[in-house]
Amino acid sequence: MTQSVRVSLHAPSAGLLFGMLSLAGCGAANHAIKGMSAAGTTNALTAGSGGGSGAAPTGGASGSAPDPSGGAPSGPSSSRHVARPVGSVMGTTSGFWEYLPPHYGNGARYPLLVFWHGIGENGDGSLAALQKVPANGPPRLVKEDRWPEDRTFIVLSPQHPGEDCPSSREIDAFIQFALAHYDVDLKRVYLTGLSCGAIGSWNYLGDHGDEVVAAAVLVCGDGRSAFAKAGCALGRVPIWALHGELDPTVSPLGSTEPLAKLNACSPPPVDAKLTVYPGVTHDSWTRTFDLSAGNDVYGWLLSHVTP
Repeated sequence: MTQSVRVSLHAPSAGLLFGMLSLAGCGAANHAIKGMSAAGTTNALTAGSGGGSGAAPTGGASGSAPDPSGGAPSGPSSSRHVARPVGSVMGTTSGFWEYLPPHYGNGARYPLLVFWHGIGENGDGSLAALQKVPANGPPRLVKEDRWPEDRTFIVLSPQHPGEDCPSSREIDAFIQFALAHYDVDLKRVYLTGLSCGAIGSWNYLGDHGDEVVAAAVLVCGDGRSAFAKAGCALGRVPIWALHGELDPTVSPLGSTEPLAKLNACSPPPVDAKLTVYPGVTHDSWTRTFDLSAGNDVYGWLLSHVTP
């Protein structure tokens, strides 16, 4: 059973892709498909099994009517999950995992979900190091074919180098890269992370608020510094913070304190939501991202759009 507190002012209602695309899951054989972008041009994109070199899809659908049956094929989610090692994609210095929903490349724009991992998955972005990233969260579900086709996010999971948490600047740079290179619905840009990734994401929101991000799900992070910096302005971006009651690694106060302060603001936050899992320690992310705790974080994200 979870304890939830919610303050909601309102909840809004609701490429250039590739010529030849080599899609690979973890250890899966390569597949190639031919797809036209909305502008009628094609680009080459290749990736080896489990990831490889080549350029990521270039964003910028022209606004032509989408072809519902075009783009990336249906099938197991892992078949559209590709590792992009550091240096293999122009426009970013990050290595990352890329998941594209079925029919991506058909001229439509899709919601973007950027996931930041915990400190245990830090690495240099090489193909070998990237294998750590799908240990948890959305990339794990995609890898294990537990990501349903109708959850139509573009999911990008960058790897943070070093021995600390991702910085606000790093997160902003990656989001800007994603917006420039993928066919993203600019009203549906979402941020999520766990532990160190959630701490970095809180700090990003403290600096950038709702400039780009429509909503964020932050699991066992610490938003006290973000609130100290932004104050009640932080409430302009919808935030759902989730934490284990007995977390010995990141204090639950990192979620409960900023949410309490946001809820006390006037005017109130757009949507400030807190879930504390009774008796749970640091791993509050598994039950959150696989929805086994009954919290539909993906539906909640999609309920929010930027103005």
